[in-house]
Amino acid sequence: MLEPLRLRVIGALKNESSATLSTNGPGGIQAGFFPCEADGLTLFLLVPASSDVLFNLESETAVVITTPRWQMEGKAEIRSLSQAPPALQLVHSPRAAGCALVSVFCCRLHFNWTEGWGYRETIDCNGR
Repeated sequence: MLEPLRLRVIGALKNESSATLSTNGPGGIQAGFFPCEADGLTLFLLVPASSDVLFNLESETAVVITTPRWQMEGKAEIRSLSQAPPALQLVHSPRAAGCALVSVFCCRLHFNWTEGWGYRETIDCNGR
């Protein structure tokens, strides 16, 4: 991935504090709106431990994350709060109690048009 493109993706992820995480699996199609914080090309979300989103992630790691500005395809992993990167402030929030940490590595980011529908640009991030 070219460095200017990587930096654009990192900047887009860093500007969000909440996003919709969508999964599919044994629990059916599930989506939820969760607080988030980025660290490089990885977006971390606080997901309640009782959420069916976590149930789906146990068997299918492909996810879609949506904000008003972009849509991201990624690979998710469930982590404990203690596995957060040291700089991640999200896990120190009062909202973190009773939550799992979901890390999503960006495989592809679609930037939305500011007006109308569709994507104005897609950046592949050499997914894992």
